[in-house]
Amino acid sequence: MSNFKYHYNPKTCQYERARWDVKEILWYVAGLVTLGLVFCGAMIFAHDSLIESETERMLRAENQVLEKHKPVLEEQLATVEATLVSLKEDDKALYTKVFNSELPQAETSASTLSKEKILLADAAAFKDMMEILKSKSDALRKTSLKSNAFFGSTTHITKDQFDIMGSIPSTQPVANTQLDLLVSGFGERINPFHKGNYKHPGVDFAAARGTEVSATANGRVVTVSKTSLQAGYGNYIDVDHGHGFVTRYAHLEEIKVQRGQDVSKGTVIGTVGSSGGSTAPHLHYEVIRDGEPVDPARYLMEGLSSAQHMKLLKLSSKQNQSLD
Repeated sequence: MSNFKYHYNPKTCQYERARWDVKEILWYVAGLVTLGLVFCGAMIFAHDSLIESETERMLRAENQVLEKHKPVLEEQLATVEATLVSLKEDDKALYTKVFNSELPQAETSASTLSKEKILLADAAAFKDMMEILKSKSDALRKTSLKSNAFFGSTTHITKDQFDIMGSIPSTQPVANTQLDLLVSGFGERINPFHKGNYKHPGVDFAAARGTEVSATANGRVVTVSKTSLQAGYGNYIDVDHGHGFVTRYAHLEEIKVQRGQDVSKGTVIGTVGSSGGSTAPHLHYEVIRDGEPVDPARYLMEGLSSAQHMKLLKLSSKQNQSLD
């Protein structure tokens, strides 16, 4: 059946086919365009929903892998950060034990990765972060292996070496937190009696009479000498620490140990006095290594920072008059 429209013409007394006007044509075209757009949209939606291209398939699989490994990456990052903190603490502790000072603070740079960055990253950025983390993890593993190898082999301490370290007289024989009690050092000094130069075989700590004197390392008392003569060392103690180290504590007022007694580092063995050839109460302290007196100040490092030890050495190096 025809869809054409007709209207009656009174002039010709006939029905004539109606012609399209512009408005009807525009509506007709608009309807066709709308229908075409709807059809195309439906086709595209159906294509995207039902048909998957090779590229989409690869991207979907990659996203699934990234989503699966995201928690793993977060866990690895947390482990790496915890390991770094632990290594820094171990490094600080080792530095303090070896050098008796605080570890120098290096400038720290901002971390290249953070949990917030990871959680907000898109697939591409997330993949880059995985590469960064892998690189950091590899570098950390190599550093750890090198450090473990170094401390495990190069700096390995044998039992004999450990015993030698325990024999080194490394503490001060009297409490000297301000370091100013060391008034005369080792080497050529002025004799307080004849005013001539002589070799002072130890260091002098000026302290009040009765101040406690402690052993500077583990050892055994080998000499206990008491005398009333106003000359020489007066009352003094020798402690043998083994491995060639002997320490001497002279001009004591009171002796609190006996010959043959084992003492530990820090054990009180006597008190400061002015016995023997002494001009004032003080402790004359010597370190004898393999039978020869050596500078005790060079061994007095335990409990001191590098700056404090340098100050002690500076005080010891002053050319002045000794107290004995």
